[in-house]
Amino acid sequence: MVLSDDALTLLRSSIRSVWALELLLLLRRTPGRDWSKADLVRELRGSDVVVQEALGGFLGAGLVMALADGCHRYHPAAPILDQWVEEIAQAYATRPSAIIREIFAAPGNKVQIFADSFRFRLND
Repeated sequence: MVLSDDALTLLRSSIRSVWALELLLLLRRTPGRDWSKADLVRELRGSDVVVQEALGGFLGAGLVMALADGCHRYHPAAPILDQWVEEIAQAYATRPSAIIREIFAAPGNKVQIFADSFRFRLND
């Protein structure tokens, strides 16, 4: 794999979709900017629900901070988190299909769970 074990764990646990990864990378590219949910929806042409879900995951992982006015900003709780996000960003830039496969292979990924429901089992 193109990622360290720690970066891979961060990817699998906190980035649930390619869209969420794009959102995180946008926030990272603009570290001094405070983003409202409406700005993020507009910028990435997403939905409010998807933005809210992604931001919730990022907050839980310590990658962004929520401001009193409801805006969010990229602000990793520890420098190592930013290093892992940088590792993910570089891998996504050079080997996007590998990163996309890891996102969809993550345990608990809704797309993977849905796809697995159609698999035939030998004992069935």
